[in-house]
Amino acid sequence: MICFNDIYKAYEKHVFSNFSLCLEEEISTALLGPSGCGKTTLINMLLGFEKPDKGSISNAKDKSFSVVFQENRLLEGFTVKENAMVSCRDENKCMEVLEFLDMADAADFYINELSGGMKRRTAIARCLLKKADIYLFDEPFKGIDEALKKNIISSMKEYLKGRTCLLVTHDINEAIQMCDWIKIMDKNPAEIIRSLHFSEINAEFINNFNKGII
Repeated sequence: MICFNDIYKAYEKHVFSNFSLCLEEEISTALLGPSGCGKTTLINMLLGFEKPDKGSISNAKDKSFSVVFQENRLLEGFTVKENAMVSCRDENKCMEVLEFLDMADAADFYINELSGGMKRRTAIARCLLKKADIYLFDEPFKGIDEALKKNIISSMKEYLKGRTCLLVTHDINEAIQMCDWIKIMDKNPAEIIRSLHFSEINAEFINNFNKGII
């Protein structure tokens, strides 16, 4: 289990003050909250890109990570399939993942030929194909057509079953469709205000969340 222990982090103001959170292994967890509440900062601290001012992160140092960042970070001079094969040399497996992301027909397209949503799906494919201890997804579905998104999330959940995943999102539907546990965050400074299994969330809860009641 990876734990954030009594984390303090400040820029112009405190983002975290005495913040603690544990992520269970071999399950998927969503951090759900508004923009600016510190979700991406937690990912950056896990990856070692940022350090807490005080506190510690336990059991993350020796883990390997695969990440979908907010930026796609693709290899622009290469095709979709070549980008995917950076993470996995098994061409059949790459095509399997591109297929359920609805990108198989675009496998030989160069990155500059893709729409924003197609670039996003290529970034997801590269992340999924890397063998890692923990998979991190920072707003991975932005720009993806709503008609595709539900099927993509369903396929990703099945593909990642039994792996440790952390999804950062502000969309409650993405959280409950993809993850086992949902941690709802608030800000100023950040805290976890609710922790729920996806099966506990119903239509009324979703409606209240979207209205800002929760």
